[in-house]
Amino acid sequence: MNLFPKTQKELPTNMFDIWHRARDIIHTDKTDHNMSTIISRYLTLLRQMQDLLNNAHIDDTMKDTFIKIEEDYHKLATGAIIEEITKIERAEDIRYIFEDADFSLTTIKKLIKQGEDDAEQVLTEKNRDINQMSNS
Repeated sequence: MNLFPKTQKELPTNMFDIWHRARDIIHTDKTDHNMSTIISRYLTLLRQMQDLLNNAHIDDTMKDTFIKIEEDYHKLATGAIIEEITKIERAEDIRYIFEDADFSLTTIKKLIKQGEDDAEQVLTEKNRDINQMSNS
């Protein structure tokens, strides 16, 4: 859930709107870059450790353990590919100057509910699109 939208329909027209847009840009979602970088680093590290162990001299008991670990590594390496990330951008109906500092229970519950509703709507639309494509 992206709480700080990447796009904005209208250009800022006053200092408050400029400040608000700057805040969105500063806090924009970095999931695509961060997630793929972290997974790639983990898999590279695991591959390096596997290569090191493949070339080490180990006894039969350790070799059996290593074979089991290697099987798990291959499952992880092939299963760790994230094929798709569904992004949900929060619609900002009302902007106000203290929205970044409003941690009241009412506001938090409202934002959670809004996030749940937005996620349900996006996933429903996505499923409808998939069903339409499969029926074509």
